[in-house]
Amino acid sequence: MKKLFFIVSSVLMVSLLVLACSQTQVAEGPQENVKYDSNTWVYASNKQLASYPIKGFGYKDSIVPQQEWNKWATATAPVVSKIISELPEGYVLQVTGHTDSRGPETAVGNKPGNLKISADRARNVQNMLKQKGVTSPKLTAKGVGSSEPVAGLPTDDPQQRRVTFQVVPK
Repeated sequence: MKKLFFIVSSVLMVSLLVLACSQTQVAEGPQENVKYDSNTWVYASNKQLASYPIKGFGYKDSIVPQQEWNKWATATAPVVSKIISELPEGYVLQVTGHTDSRGPETAVGNKPGNLKISADRARNVQNMLKQKGVTSPKLTAKGVGSSEPVAGLPTDDPQQRRVTFQVVPK
């Protein structure tokens, strides 16, 4: 009797598993004739991209630190390229430049201001991505100055000077 119960329950479990798998479609990103939830894909992509900021920018400097870039590009450029290729319709990959809170946000006299410095950082990284072969009209650049600080760090901390990546609506 125990053997019969075990066999019947095993067959039932396998049948349920096969049925469940046959009704589930898994998609890594937008593909023809595949149903997926673009919100889930965007969330997962942004979570992955959040792990890959480019740091090490000098104070009021928009030059991408070469050592940091080399390390980042080797590990992350393929990830960024893949995400760009899978972007859902109506979305872009935004390269976002950030600054610390020191200095004015807008230009004052001969000081360019945090907004310009952060925009220059984003454009410089975007240009370096193009040099690595990561090109797409769905790749945009934006500077946000010091308006989006890293939580838990003082706003004037050098680690606030970074470039991040995020999938955003067009």
